[in-house]
Amino acid sequence: MEFVSAIISPFVESLMGPVKKQLGYIFSSTKHVRNMNTKMKQLDDTSRDVKKHMETNNINNLEIPARVTGWLEEVDKIKEDAQRISSSGAGCFNLKMRYREGRKAFKTMEEMGSLIEENSKIVWTNAQKPLGKVNSQNASTCALSDNHFKSREKSFKDAVEFLQQDDTSQVIALCGMGGVGKTTMMEQLKKTAEDKKMFDWIVKVVIGQKINMYSVQQTIAEYMGSSLTETSVEARADRLRIRFGKMFEGRKKVLVILDDLWEMIELKDIGLSPLPQGFKLLLTSRYQNICTQMAVEAKSAFRVVRVDVMEEDEARDFFWQNTGVSKQYDQELNQIGSNIVKRCGFLPLAIKLIASTLQFQEVFVWRNTLHRLKKNNLDKNVQEIVEISYTYLKEEEEKRIFLLCGLFPDDFDIPVEELTRYAWGLQLLDDVCTVGDARDRTKTCVQNLRNANLLMDSDYIGCVKMHDLVLAFVLGKVSKGDNPWVINHGDISKWSRAEVRESCKRISITCTGMHEFPNDSKYPNLSLLRLMDGDKSLKFPQGFYQRMENLEVVAYEKMQYPLLPRPLHCSIKLRTLILHQCLLMFDCSVIGELLNLEVLSFAHCGIRKLPPTIGNLKKLKLLDLTGCVNLRIDDGVLKNLVELEELYMRVVDKKAIRFSNSNRAELAELSRQLSALEVEFFDDNGIPENMMFKKLERFRISVRCSLQGNTGKNTHSFENTLLLVTNKDELLESRMNELFEKTEVLYLEVDGMNDIEQVLVESVHLPRHAFNNLRDLNVFKCENLRYLFTVPIASGLMKLECLRVSQCPVLELLAHSESGGAGAIRFQKLKFLSLKSLPKLIGLCNTANIVIELPQLVELILDGLPNFTSIYHEKTSATSSMSNDISAIQPFFNKEMLIPKLEILKIFRMDKLKEIWPYQFSSSDEVNPCMLREIKVMKCDNLMNLFPTNPMTLLGRLEELDVTYCESIEVLFDIDMNCVGEIEEYSSNLRHIWVYSLGKLRELWSVKGEISSDILIRSFQAVERIEIQLCERFVNVFTPTLTNSDVRTLMNVSIDGRRSCEESRRNIELVEKSQEINVISKAEISEVCGNIPDVESSTHLNHLEYLSVNYCKDVEVVFEIESSSSSNTDFTTTLHNHQPPLLLPHLKSLDLIHMERMSDVWKCNWKKLVIPQNQSQSYSFHNLTTIRMRECHSINYLFSPLMGQLLPNLKEVFIIECFGIEEVVSSRGIDENDEMGTCTHTNTISFPLLETLHLNFLPCLQSIDGGTTITTTSIHDQIKHSQVGVTSWFLSQYSKEIFISDCHALSRVFPSYVFESNEINNNGVDSTNVGDGSDDICTTITIPRSANMTLLELPNLTMLTIKKCEVLEYIFTSSTLESLKQLKGLTVAECKAMQVIVKEEGVHTEKSKSIIVFPRLKSLKLVDLPYLKGFFLGTNEFTWPVLEKVKIYGCPQMTNFTSGHSKASKLNYIHTGLGKHSLECGLNFHLTNATYETQLSICPTADMIKLLQFCWSFSNLVEVEAHEYDGKLLKSRTIFPCNELLNLKNLEKLCIVGRYTQSACEELFEVQEGTYDDVNIETQSVIAFPKLKEVTLDTLFELTHMWKSNRWIVLNFPNLTKVSINNCPLLGHVFTSCMVGSLLQLQELQIRDCEGMDVIVKQVEDSETRLTEVVFPFLKSITLHELPNLRGFFLGNGDFLWPSLDTMRIKSCPEIVVFTNGQSNTPELKVIDTTFGLCHVTEDLNSFIKTKRQEGWEF
Repeated sequence: MEFVSAIISPFVESLMGPVKKQLGYIFSSTKHVRNMNTKMKQLDDTSRDVKKHMETNNINNLEIPARVTGWLEEVDKIKEDAQRISSSGAGCFNLKMRYREGRKAFKTMEEMGSLIEENSKIVWTNAQKPLGKVNSQNASTCALSDNHFKSREKSFKDAVEFLQQDDTSQVIALCGMGGVGKTTMMEQLKKTAEDKKMFDWIVKVVIGQKINMYSVQQTIAEYMGSSLTETSVEARADRLRIRFGKMFEGRKKVLVILDDLWEMIELKDIGLSPLPQGFKLLLTSRYQNICTQMAVEAKSAFRVVRVDVMEEDEARDFFWQNTGVSKQYDQELNQIGSNIVKRCGFLPLAIKLIASTLQFQEVFVWRNTLHRLKKNNLDKNVQEIVEISYTYLKEEEEKRIFLLCGLFPDDFDIPVEELTRYAWGLQLLDDVCTVGDARDRTKTCVQNLRNANLLMDSDYIGCVKMHDLVLAFVLGKVSKGDNPWVINHGDISKWSRAEVRESCKRISITCTGMHEFPNDSKYPNLSLLRLMDGDKSLKFPQGFYQRMENLEVVAYEKMQYPLLPRPLHCSIKLRTLILHQCLLMFDCSVIGELLNLEVLSFAHCGIRKLPPTIGNLKKLKLLDLTGCVNLRIDDGVLKNLVELEELYMRVVDKKAIRFSNSNRAELAELSRQLSALEVEFFDDNGIPENMMFKKLERFRISVRCSLQGNTGKNTHSFENTLLLVTNKDELLESRMNELFEKTEVLYLEVDGMNDIEQVLVESVHLPRHAFNNLRDLNVFKCENLRYLFTVPIASGLMKLECLRVSQCPVLELLAHSESGGAGAIRFQKLKFLSLKSLPKLIGLCNTANIVIELPQLVELILDGLPNFTSIYHEKTSATSSMSNDISAIQPFFNKEMLIPKLEILKIFRMDKLKEIWPYQFSSSDEVNPCMLREIKVMKCDNLMNLFPTNPMTLLGRLEELDVTYCESIEVLFDIDMNCVGEIEEYSSNLRHIWVYSLGKLRELWSVKGEISSDILIRSFQAVERIEIQLCERFVNVFTPTLTNSDVRTLMNVSIDGRRSCEESRRNIELVEKSQEINVISKAEISEVCGNIPDVESSTHLNHLEYLSVNYCKDVEVVFEIESSSSSNTDFTTTLHNHQPPLLLPHLKSLDLIHMERMSDVWKCNWKKLVIPQNQSQSYSFHNLTTIRMRECHSINYLFSPLMGQLLPNLKEVFIIECFGIEEVVSSRGIDENDEMGTCTHTNTISFPLLETLHLNFLPCLQSIDGGTTITTTSIHDQIKHSQVGVTSWFLSQYSKEIFISDCHALSRVFPSYVFESNEINNNGVDSTNVGDGSDDICTTITIPRSANMTLLELPNLTMLTIKKCEVLEYIFTSSTLESLKQLKGLTVAECKAMQVIVKEEGVHTEKSKSIIVFPRLKSLKLVDLPYLKGFFLGTNEFTWPVLEKVKIYGCPQMTNFTSGHSKASKLNYIHTGLGKHSLECGLNFHLTNATYETQLSICPTADMIKLLQFCWSFSNLVEVEAHEYDGKLLKSRTIFPCNELLNLKNLEKLCIVGRYTQSACEELFEVQEGTYDDVNIETQSVIAFPKLKEVTLDTLFELTHMWKSNRWIVLNFPNLTKVSINNCPLLGHVFTSCMVGSLLQLQELQIRDCEGMDVIVKQVEDSETRLTEVVFPFLKSITLHELPNLRGFFLGNGDFLWPSLDTMRIKSCPEIVVFTNGQSNTPELKVIDTTFGLCHVTEDLNSFIKTKRQEGWEF
């Protein structure tokens, strides 16, 4: 018994674990539910945080991690699952229920924990969304702008059509003469492409006359959200090519726009040669030949769209429109105008410019203009047109400002503020005494130039633009004469120094690519010097500023190393010095010696201290410190700026200027004289005492909050702004309320304020004028605020455009009338009103006698207002549907309120809301709702009626309807047909209906009253998309109501099918009883896309293109094609009379996901199946190209062989995780007694266009194409069966790519033979007929005879991947090899039974002895095949002419690759699991089986045996590459064991990347004492790695040593050039002092994110090597980033010399105290990039670090 017990006891114990677990679900059911609810709360909190973060990123236009959206969806799903689990328990005795609930709760809790853990790993960044990324937004129709010309419509539509052709790469050129409108049309095309979301990315670059390739490349990179750090054009092009390549691999659609081409641009220089498939290139140019040449380089289709001049009638109308004169006004003017238009050649730009000069002019001016134009041909004198406009400028100041705009590059957004500062320094403006006056004068000039059409409006507020023709005129004008201007923003490398003449007056140059400024010229007449975009390589000559006696303005923008002017060398006339975005931390003390300076700007520069010398600038009028983060101002500076008028100190993001107490006092004193101030006060001290604001005319001031940084189109805008987080007493005491009357933007978060009048200045006697200029008011968290305005104040808000009030807990009213008398409050310009979280709000005004008018209101947001039951007032006495008590209705608007232009209405979280409009609503109401374009309603649980009984009056302009989380709504549109007369009168623009989580929603449309079939309800004619999700009781979209509606544009219908089985069955019954229109049999539709042009079609969905059926638990059959019991009519008998009904003939894509009970996709009565004679005619499913099926476990097969004949265009098949699938193509669905009718006389090839076959995780799959042994001669049996390895239908015969993984029952991939027909039919096809042949119309189907079989061929196969198919013994048979002419890649991995890749067939022929060629095979991988004996064991020889990569490992039984000789001329290396090995015997190895001991002699650890295939070893190892997706090498503790170090003579590259795979690697090179036979431990020995050049290590969490050196063994790396180490937290150092002397070739060293890194070079104790001086002769770049414990580079004794080092980055290394203890000599190092900015180096490295630490900076 003891013996038996010893055997049984462990067995019983092994069974008890699962039993206990299952019993735990019963006895701990309540505990599991409770734990689940606790975890649910935690998940809710996490989800809210993620949504808030997501909202913040959206507001700030920041990137959102890709996983976040899916994560939130999974959270919603799991919360829904949890809600279905009962919290009250199932009773003690209901064990089945307790078990089920306990198990569900436990599993759900585990899933919640996984989601919480996953969220903690999501990485958020502050990266801006790339400019070129197309935003997701509603599509709009493509149309030209309002000023479009009919003659352009065809060109525009052609261009749109070319852009929409997404199957090919194309170059599209807009060609025409200058000024014709090419750029305008391009912008319209760009907007249309964005609106219609034709592309994922749109990149636009303006090229200009002189190509600056650096700038072009940088612009492209910026549009793609990246930057280019490379310095050469070629390297930058390669970087762009890689970026575009990744987009292509991700199947992104990209449009690249190159505007204003004057000469050919090399596409290879921007990474687009050849143009990737699917990419589009849109060009605008005057020269078609240039575009043609570029299309040739792109190797793409070329389309030219001509943009011609206007037609004569259009041109005349355009002319009169711009003159403002009616053409009938004066006969003489009419004739002159017509002649002028002709002389302008109908050129839009010329016409517009000339017409603008003739506005309000006398007739003699018109005659003179015509006379001037007659003298020259327009095409040759476009410049003359600009000259005329320029001549007519009346003010000299306007001409000066106009010419000043020529300093900027093509298509530049010219800031008016920058023009002001230049004009001030150059004294271009007469009789202006202050900078403010100069600004007003400049704005006036700019406005006049706009009106004269010499300048254009910019998309950026505060900027203007200049057309390229106008700019060409300016450049031509200023480049002539004795004192020319030198302007060059093109390719500076082609710039001749001869262009810079000593007599030049102004210089404006973009220095990209410029290395040296001309040093042999002086500029005595120079008044303005403007340099942009110069990097650190730009060198200035000695005495650069000498002899610049007349220099008045110096402007450096984005110059990494600006050369500051010095008083001894520079003009005493210098008045304006502008340094913008010069990030280098430079010492600006010398500027204090420029005593005549009046305008000084350090905007967004890297300075960190304003030194005392700046106080010497007694004449300074404007000081701009915008964006100077963490700036310190020395005491006395502000006090000494006695003439200062304007001071700008905005920084944003709480890195504001660090004000000392002295600074605050000086600022208060300075405020008495300031007219402009921009400042943030973040500290608790708030506003400095004794500040004076009366003189301020221009200001942006914030207290305890940040001024919002102007971004995007508001970058250069400036509005008088106050952002105040304070209390009432402090606000009154500070006297900042004196600025209210001038304020345009006001944010108030003020404690103790009951109403806004309490914080006004006491001297204000007329409160209505207190906020005269207020445009934007935001009131937030005012805890004591009971009402916002008094009636007088509200009446004075004449300019208010935007009003936001939120989170004021006691606010009851917006406006309060003390008298209660009658009157009106008219918010004349208010466009946006948002009221949020106001729990006490009961109305807009306390008396109904006050009429509130909102004549311009466009958007209204009501959120968290619990006291309102209606939005609009009930005008009539009609009874509301909710209550007979009218007094119970509390409307938001009273009946007198006027809001005629409301377009957007958003209503959220209004708990008592029952209706929006009165249930019976008439268009005669005063409130005109027909302008509504968008309605969004969310979380209004008591809302029952969304629309009134006649909603058509509201749908005239409505485009989008969004309703979510409203639990009482049963029907969206409850239509009363008694209003049918009115209904017919209306049409609608409603395009999108989105419904989410409406628990009681049954249907979208419900109709009351008699329905007439001849009535076409037009109110829904524009609907394109309907989305319905998580609506449990929803029945059907396509009801009889929709049958009577015009839905011709419907493209997409989405309905979530997730609901209980019982509910689903009940709903299906309701559909049947009500005779509603079902889409497809009884299936529930999830997503449908398409176009329905014919609404009279009996089948509404015949034009659908996309169908997705998801999570429909009850659906058993998706397509039921003519049930045998439903009709006795044979379809084939009606073929001559009319086309039989077709099912989804336009369907392109079919998705089936998680269909639990689905047993058939197509269920067909095969003798009723119609297969047309003419394959070009339409028939069911014939356009289907893609089928995706996932997680459908009840289905056994996908196709029948006959169904395949209905799918001739099928291209892609994906079947994933369908555990019941046994065959892909099977005849099991065909009944033996069925007859199959066909209208074809040919044996149609099944699936001739199939490109992709993807089978993954199908554990029961036995065969792809079916096949069992034939046992009878019955024709029907021949259809159902085939010989083993023989098939008559074949899914994969023409496939291009096949991927099969985790199909454990699959015994063969391809059959050996396929049937050929035996009998010749009428069309000459060899066949056997099946059926009775009685049909006169259609003969019976042809069935191939087994007597005539042919060998299988795979003529199209290019890629084949087979993984984890455990019973598969071979892939091909030898007879198939000849057909594999297109095969490019073959991968076979982890197939335990695999013996050969190609099985030799028994019959030997002459062919079996021939040479087999794989002409296109480039990659071959055989991995983890334990029983593989070889690729092919026959006698054939093999030739592999293009084979480049072979990877073999984990194949211990492989004795040879092929028995015959293998020739691979391009194969230079063999890859194993360890890396790349040099080629020795190539593929012609013949070995005996390697024993475990033999392999151990090669591989020192058992882990490496699987990685290193026998016959390749460490001695021929060239590269080691281990990545996270192939991480077996990462499981080894040591990469290179000690006894193999001497064999690594050929190792060139080492790259180990852990990423997401947990690495066990602790040491790269194992060094142990006394273990080397060839090393004498009596003396120090050196082991060299002579060929190792590059080492990359990334995310190796266990790595502690790269290489250990001890006193006996030293590792040398004489040719190592690059070392990059990232995220190795345990690594303490990189090199040791013993080896550092061998690093003579090292060029680049990068160390990032290594928490344990203490030093870079460690001193080895007891080492015989003592460092005296170490030289790194070629080291150019060192990057040390995120090394929190790094104390220095080397802390031992010894000096270091770095003769080539020119790039140094030290960031986030707070503990670094010194670089080396000895001296560090870096003669070429000028700039160091640090945590606190770019710093100019004027001392040695050690002194620099010590100095900065003493100054308080942290590295």
